Amino acid sequence: MSQRLESLLLEIRDMLKHLDQKLDKLEVRFFAPSHRFVPGTLMSLPEHLRKSMEAIVTLGEATAQDVAEKTERSRAAESDYLNQLVDRGFLKKEKKGKEVVFQVFDLHTICPMCGERVLITTKFCSRCGTALYGLEL
Repeated sequence: MSQRLESLLLEIRDMLKHLDQKLDKLEVRFFAPSHRFVPGTLMSLPEHLRKSMEAIVTLGEATAQDVAEKTERSRAAESDYLNQLVDRGFLKKEKKGKEVVFQVFDLHTICPMCGERVLITTKFCSRCGTALYGLEL
């Protein structure tokens, strides 16, 4: 009986070592700083585009002039940044009379830590609590 017990304990030890190795790999994969970048999320945007995106989220829909007033940057710069956000799929634009109005294309983003789909206006992921970005709403 003691030999059987010793054999079971060795088997359990080997399984625990294997699980420990898998956990180490997961930790490196999901918690290493280089893996916090998730394409298609606000965190993946350069700071200047993220500032424009945060402004348009708070305004709902706006012209480049509206966003420029909020960010305290030039209208020309904001127009360029907003068009870059359109190209990346974050915003849509439509012509209303003589003005071009920008709107949030998709009101959801992906949490960079757990992959949860969350509202773009949310500061923290509802699943894991990760801070999504420095959005002051």
